[in-house]
Order: sequence, then structure tokens, then C-alpha cells
Amino acid sequence: MAYNQDNTMSKVTQQRIIDKVVDETVDTLLDKVYEELEYYMYESGNYDESDDEFMEDYKVMELEVVKELYNRIKK
Repeated sequence: MAYNQDNTMSKVTQQRIIDKVVDETVDTLLDKVYEELEYYMYESGNYDESDDEFMEDYKVMELEVVKELYNRIKK
């Protein structure tokens, strides 16, 4: 019985580790994607400050980037 209990605990612990690693990795990737989006928006030459127009365009582009990532992963 101890073996089954330890095995179950081990699976729970292992799943927690997997969940944490996946969560941290996704957070890091999204942070990097958003940083790069902002960088390329400024590099395009169409923006020189983070004003209302920049933020509106950022939100649109952010959604487009996520959609594109999803489409590429799906393939």
C-alpha cells in the first residue's frame, strides 16, 4: 500500500513540476514576444512614443502575433 501511495504522490509532484515549468516557459516566451513586438513597432519608424495611437496599434498587432503563432504551431 505504501508503494501505491508513494507512486500517487510522485505523480502529483511530477505533474506540479511539469505545470510550473510549462507555465514559466510560456510566461517567458510571451514576455519576449511582447518586447520584440514593441521593438519592431518603434523600428518601423511609424512611432516615436508610447501614445494612445501606439497602444491601440499595439493591441491590434499583439492579437495578430498570437493568431500567427497559433496558426504556425497548428501546422
